[in-house]
Amino acid sequence: MPKDEVVQFVAASVGRLSNLYPHWLLLNIEKPLGVSPSRFIVLWLLRSGQQLSMGQIAQAIDLTPRGVSRIVDGLEEDGLAKRVEGEQDKRVKYVELTKKGRRFIDGAMPQALTAFAGVFDVLEKSEMVELIRLLENLTDHIKSEIDSHPSGSLSKRV
Repeated sequence: MPKDEVVQFVAASVGRLSNLYPHWLLLNIEKPLGVSPSRFIVLWLLRSGQQLSMGQIAQAIDLTPRGVSRIVDGLEEDGLAKRVEGEQDKRVKYVELTKKGRRFIDGAMPQALTAFAGVFDVLEKSEMVELIRLLENLTDHIKSEIDSHPSGSLSKRV
């Protein structure tokens, strides 16, 4: 099969997955846990116990600063996280889990990990490792193309 035909199948498969995965997250994360997938990911990142700056969160999940602010606003409203001023630089805002947020994410993790394990059960460990490599490679390439586009940079969007 010529490469241009393979490219069409890859594009179709990635498109299909990008349409199905948000629905899977809704059914397996948002509805049972009562938190949106984006909020869950931020709580998951904060689970290590360290404070993360808004910029670190934005970079980790490839969101704009405005998008991260909306997520953190919601987590604060729910009492799951709080913003704190930086010790060295008061202009830098960090985010950390509250006690309620720690209890929530610690309680939610087993159910979430079971759901993720179930969806990836169809793959062998070596296939999952290869999938990570391929997805990271593709993600980095797409992000680079977006960032180099005059009107598309993720870091410049607000």
